[in-house]
Amino acid sequence: MTTSTLTTHLPKEKMPYLLRRGEGERYLFGNQVATIIANEQSTGGIFAAAVIGGAKGQSFPLHRHESTFESIYVLEGRLQLLLDGQSHLLLPGDYAHIAPGTEHAYRMIGHRNNFISYSINGDITAIYPILGEHHPYIEYPPVSQHTYEEQQLRQAEQQADIVFDKSNDSIATNNEFPSYSLVQNNHVPNEVTSYVLESGEGIRLLTGDQLHRLLATQQTTGGEYIVVASDGPKGDEIVSHYHEHHTETFFCTRGKMTMWANDQEVQLFPGDFLHVPAGTVHSYRLDDHFTQVVGLLVSGLFEPFFRLLGDEYEHHMFPNEAGAVRMDRVMANMDKLDLKVVAPPNYHQSN
Repeated sequence: MTTSTLTTHLPKEKMPYLLRRGEGERYLFGNQVATIIANEQSTGGIFAAAVIGGAKGQSFPLHRHESTFESIYVLEGRLQLLLDGQSHLLLPGDYAHIAPGTEHAYRMIGHRNNFISYSINGDITAIYPILGEHHPYIEYPPVSQHTYEEQQLRQAEQQADIVFDKSNDSIATNNEFPSYSLVQNNHVPNEVTSYVLESGEGIRLLTGDQLHRLLATQQTTGGEYIVVASDGPKGDEIVSHYHEHHTETFFCTRGKMTMWANDQEVQLFPGDFLHVPAGTVHSYRLDDHFTQVVGLLVSGLFEPFFRLLGDEYEHHMFPNEAGAVRMDRVMANMDKLDLKVVAPPNYHQSN
């Protein structure tokens, strides 16, 4: 076992890397800061991601993506999201799935707000260097005089898969939003469409003492990717493994966990992000009594692994006594899964 030497900045080529909370490329636009934690260069064009933080009243105008999926997970504060004509209030842990072609806009209504935005089949993070300016600080400022103009919106449309709506001036320009409803949906659709999910909801699968919630599935993404939110108590290391074709990411939202990537050990705390491209041997262990992590897996064809490993679970909290881990079903289907097991659990503790 070696001390971590993982790249700890946003790289210019695809590789495993670790970013601590607030690290990445930061851009100030208005009184919001976009921290790019993954882009076309660092992931080989597979996906992109940014953490957006901002003050009360900050917003982003009505727009759509022609071919790009966007997945939003709220980390802190309150976010009003206008999605396909419906106005929703998103709280921490809520999820929004934005299918291509869906008009959407947002406004921040908490005093401190943060959310992570993933974009798949297109790099939406390319807009932030155009709309904003480099920001040397981790947090957004108390007051900002920065603005972006119509010309910058048109330039952004040329550089990324984004089209700003010019027909509804009240939302696109003046940032007037209709009244909203609290997110209460608990259903994941079985087709490509846009939707919101209440915190704790999703397709729940129990594997031992860990509860995995599918927030986006093969059916909702057209097979492009899945999003999994996982909760669990302090436990043991899972098997070391790698994927030949799948990229996996880990964004810690609560607690702490230890991860190994190519035998390099790192601890993840809330706000930390680990990028694990195909071919990277990895495993993890939850180290706190309540740890939460959000994962993006590209492509979505790895979903059967979760469904084979765990059984559907009716509750919203992991149990006191661990349930079954159905490795028997996984092993019986290894020829259909992009999963290569390298070492058993506790491998690192014994070496």
